[in-house]
Amino acid sequence: MRLGLGCVGLGSAGGGRSVGTDVRLVEEAVDLGVAVFDTAAAYGSGASERILGDALRTRRDEVVLATKGGYVFRERTAAEQAARRLAAGVVRRLPRRGADGGHAGGSGGDAYRQRDFSPHHLRACVEGSLRRLRTDRIDLFQLHGPQEVDTDVLDELVDLRTSGKVLAFGIGAESVAAAVEWLAVPAVTCVQVPFGVLDPEAADELFPLLAARPTDVWARGVLGGGLLALAERDPAAAAGDPKAPTIEALRRVADDTGLGLDQLAVGFVRRHAAVSTMLVGISSRAHLQRNVDLLAAPPLEDDVVARLQSVVDASEAPGGGR
Repeated sequence: MRLGLGCVGLGSAGGGRSVGTDVRLVEEAVDLGVAVFDTAAAYGSGASERILGDALRTRRDEVVLATKGGYVFRERTAAEQAARRLAAGVVRRLPRRGADGGHAGGSGGDAYRQRDFSPHHLRACVEGSLRRLRTDRIDLFQLHGPQEVDTDVLDELVDLRTSGKVLAFGIGAESVAAAVEWLAVPAVTCVQVPFGVLDPEAADELFPLLAARPTDVWARGVLGGGLLALAERDPAAAAGDPKAPTIEALRRVADDTGLGLDQLAVGFVRRHAAVSTMLVGISSRAHLQRNVDLLAAPPLEDDVVARLQSVVDASEAPGGGR
């Protein structure tokens, strides 16, 4: 199993990092052996891809570049993104106000309101991504959260693969159920799904199907989308989440074994051979090093894995905390 960097936060105006810091973070990831980078055209309205393009321009052959297309958005210029970053910094310094106070920013804005999976639009997405990524090829081009299965759309993009602009096609699925449905499309060679100790559905619903239909699986949300880190820092902050009972059960395993919640979460995913790539978000050099170390650590002991599976089984039972 390999570690991949999920790049939704690169270039984010609300992330609190400069473009130069994000570029250096990507460069450091490659130095530490991270070879998979997963982004999307819509992330930061093009900013994430531009940062990857800057960081990897002299190291393209060392990495696997995956991106996604399908959302309709207006690409922001570097100057616009810099202005948004400056404004976000001002907002972060203002006193926090209540939910009706006007400082709770959205996450995606116009970039996540409309989708277009027509061949014409997807070809335009590929060309835009190639330009921003500063590359001549996309190793994996994924449809970004398609809501319906179209058995023909990828076949109509065969010219992109023939020309070498796209090496493989995949699906960035919003759910395990959607990924299962897309397995019926022969051109799909990879599915990206949520999977982890807090979201274990893929183990029962997707993985058993792969024996008959071999497909690459990339797991995202391994650490619960930041929920486990929040629970580690401040247990009370996660108490109101629907998954709080599962997190509390995981905490008991962590206390008994002396392992961190992130160690348990990564170790759980590593025991599933169906997963080829584990995607994690990385917000700092220390966070990057931690995730690299977790994947390089010895596997969890069998008794620890058994306890984790018991936690998962309990969470999947009616009223079990999911």
